[in-house]
Amino acid sequence: MKTRMTELLGIQHPIMLSGMNWLTTPRLVAAVSNAGGLGVLATQQFDIDRLRSAIREIRTLTNNPFGVNLTLGVGTDNLIPLVIEEKVPVVNYALGKPPTVSQLVNQVHAYNGKVMGTVAFLKHAVRAESLGVDMLSITGAEAAGHSANVGALVLLPTITETVKIPCIGAGGYCDGKGLVAALALGAEGIAMGTRLAATQEAEVPQQIKDTWLKVTEEDNVIDTAFDGIPCRVWRNNAAEKMLKKSFPLMDSFTAALFMKRELGLTWPQLFKTANFLRKMPIGIGTQQRGLAASMRLAAGSRLFPKATVDGDLKNGLLIMGPVAGRVHDIPTVSDLISRTIREAEEILDNLNARSSTNQAPSVRG
Repeated sequence: MKTRMTELLGIQHPIMLSGMNWLTTPRLVAAVSNAGGLGVLATQQFDIDRLRSAIREIRTLTNNPFGVNLTLGVGTDNLIPLVIEEKVPVVNYALGKPPTVSQLVNQVHAYNGKVMGTVAFLKHAVRAESLGVDMLSITGAEAAGHSANVGALVLLPTITETVKIPCIGAGGYCDGKGLVAALALGAEGIAMGTRLAATQEAEVPQQIKDTWLKVTEEDNVIDTAFDGIPCRVWRNNAAEKMLKKSFPLMDSFTAALFMKRELGLTWPQLFKTANFLRKMPIGIGTQQRGLAASMRLAAGSRLFPKATVDGDLKNGLLIMGPVAGRVHDIPTVSDLISRTIREAEEILDNLNARSSTNQAPSVRG
């Protein structure tokens, strides 16, 4: 199945692994790339030395293209020089001010790499295209973690009809049905997060995989209580407690120290990041995050790895979207991607058969 996504990135299948903090390890990234998709490593949990080791480990596990994800302005900007030095084939970024993005694009293009911007709003998609980004990942309201206000059914065609660069859909995709739907809405492929994390190669605590197998599409909640802006997580004990807290002063102070240590930030870098987050707009309007929301970010951020890394599903926050309700098995990455493509091709063939019966144009080229 060839699309502009596969042609641009030099991959076999139009499927990308979403860069998920603490979930996308080198082994999973390489498994997705080896299966013909694009594996992407999230970087926010790494300092420079650990990221260098992770990138080089990926290269020992696959010869195929892979990518890294950078969340600009929130502690990962210091990783950009390393990503450039290592000549990572695909750099997927989120957030970031235009000068930073423009410089990143120029640096990656200098070694013939590709840059993909993650967006949730039309205006951000248009701006990213104007800055020279090669491709867009469009995050709909169905996504886990931070998602858009608009679902894919409206958001995808709104953006793909406006920009000329290739776009892929992210949020809620798990099978061939979703892939065909994204293609019909103008996308060139899809990103899968939870579905690819629920595989045999994913180094995810078993209790998380077991949770995904038994939850429904309704067992999640989206609220600003978890990190200051709308964030979708599993509705567990920890989530219920956060929903009841009004101003987590002590939690935010201790969590700030945790973030400083985990990201290897200096005190000036930590304060700069905190100020950036405080001023960062929430949603489409100009409303800023503010002090209270920034404190929620600090308090909540420590609880995410508690669930994802430690497997503490009572006291930790597990980022999870409604798509978890469609996870019914734990296959290998290769089997999952193969059956997704096979299902998509069967659906397209059936649609073509219906079209031929009605003497309508073919929908599959």
